[in-house]
Amino acid sequence: MKAGNFMKSSKHILLLTPGFPKDENDVSCIPPLQEFLNSFKARFPDSRFSVISLHYPYRNKDYYWNGIRIIPINGKNSRIKKPFLWFNTVKQAKNINKNNKIDTIHSLWLGECAMLGNILADKFDCEHICSLMGQDVNSTNRYLKRLINKEIKIVAISENQANLFRDLTKRQVDEIINWGIDDRPINNFERDIDLLGVGSLIPLKNYSLFIRLVEQISKKNPSINCKLVGAGPELSKLKAMVKERKVEKNIELIGLLSRTEIFELMQRSMILVHPSTFEGFGYVFAEALINGMNIVSFNVGCTQNHLKWFIAKDEQDFINIAQDLLKTTLDFVPVNLFPLDETVESYASIYGIK
Repeated sequence: MKAGNFMKSSKHILLLTPGFPKDENDVSCIPPLQEFLNSFKARFPDSRFSVISLHYPYRNKDYYWNGIRIIPINGKNSRIKKPFLWFNTVKQAKNINKNNKIDTIHSLWLGECAMLGNILADKFDCEHICSLMGQDVNSTNRYLKRLINKEIKIVAISENQANLFRDLTKRQVDEIINWGIDDRPINNFERDIDLLGVGSLIPLKNYSLFIRLVEQISKKNPSINCKLVGAGPELSKLKAMVKERKVEKNIELIGLLSRTEIFELMQRSMILVHPSTFEGFGYVFAEALINGMNIVSFNVGCTQNHLKWFIAKDEQDFINIAQDLLKTTLDFVPVNLFPLDETVESYASIYGIK
């Protein structure tokens, strides 16, 4: 353990992230991080977080989010701004450390935040933890080879992600810490939606399979009711596919909704259909389960063996499982496989607080 990192509950953690909520109402921006920070502060009120957000929100002035100081650098994902962005991040971190010694740097994504975190950890003689978040564990990530041999504690957010990281780098992660979620009250809604999809409309999420599934089921069950929530570059293609397959009456592409609205839809839905071919964690799984849903997915992210979770081997298996589930009696009891308390306690341990 580096100098100054004795165990104490009043530790100061600098969080480096590409994005952060612009205010307390921006609940769709990295929801697991928001839940984690609020819960951590409640559990360890003497701890202190400072956050430097490199790209989002698009503003230059510091602000407070639930009592935590946020320093936005306003990079706006601009390549031209990179040198200024990195210089300003280091400058802001030095000012933070000057006023209140940083005990731990926690970077999100094994990318530029981890690179800057590594530089700053050397300057401040403190621990550096990096949480892998998703597609940063990819052979195309140029930061991967640069950083794997550095003195960084690597945290995976699922076992699948940890295995992929090991296969790519020949290095084991230091910890696997799932993103946790708190239980929510369940309303007594009628489960009138058969299949629900929630996610970004990008090729990786593979929602064309969802539409093919609806087409298949509608041949025998013309009243099937399905909804897809999300936005993204695949929207036009998926709309055209819905029309071409003549399932406009069976599946509605809703667009973006608030988290509260999504949870209400989840409590009206029987099965979460999530055909994504890759997830780092897949927070939507945790959200679906605490809202009483059953799940059909591939073996991606945080998949677990559970009576409410059905894992497909391939696309035809995916379709078969969903069809069979709609013929069976399902239970809608909420389940929390990823308690937030466990996430908080795990990070408190790795921060050296307990």
